[in-house]
Amino acid sequence: MNKGIFISVEGPNGTGKSTFIKELSTKLSRCFPVTVTREPTETPFGEFVKRNEGALKGMEYARLIWADRYYHIQQFILPALAEKKIVISDRYIESSIVLQGFDGVPVDQVWELNKDFIIPDISIILLADNNLLADRLQQRDALSDFEKRMTRNQETEGYRIAADFLAGKGFRHLIFQNNTKEDLEKSIIDVIDVIISTIG
Repeated sequence: MNKGIFISVEGPNGTGKSTFIKELSTKLSRCFPVTVTREPTETPFGEFVKRNEGALKGMEYARLIWADRYYHIQQFILPALAEKKIVISDRYIESSIVLQGFDGVPVDQVWELNKDFIIPDISIILLADNNLLADRLQQRDALSDFEKRMTRNQETEGYRIAADFLAGKGFRHLIFQNNTKEDLEKSIIDVIDVIISTIG
């Protein structure tokens, strides 16, 4: 590799992002240096952001997310890219558009906060059948504030809106329907093909 590659992975809760990222990073690590990270960050401030998900809303929470993302980019993403690594981030700007949008922040205001941040080389959005998403979330021991307040249809539609908006800002999205294990395996193969073509 002659440069780093920044990949974001997004989608409604229950689409299998964690499994997707684990499988993708495992396969890529056989040939390339890979760093996996997430938002909110696994730092004291990131933990503070997560704890206040239900307590703060709208622009207040959007600014907290912005501050954590700024730190994330400066301290994790850019240094790893400088070391020519593949950086895979669990969540990025799309999540801000979806979640802060649900709390009433217009998409243009979310973008205004985030417009100076690095654009991923590849932005992945995982979707799934809304009934399947609901079933998967019912199996969890606890739900986040947004998981409790949003319907699965609202989440899915939010990510479609985010993808359409960000496409006009230079984002390159790969959108996969992740209903089965076979869907997951095929999407990983497709992403690896795109990564290899990007490197080449």
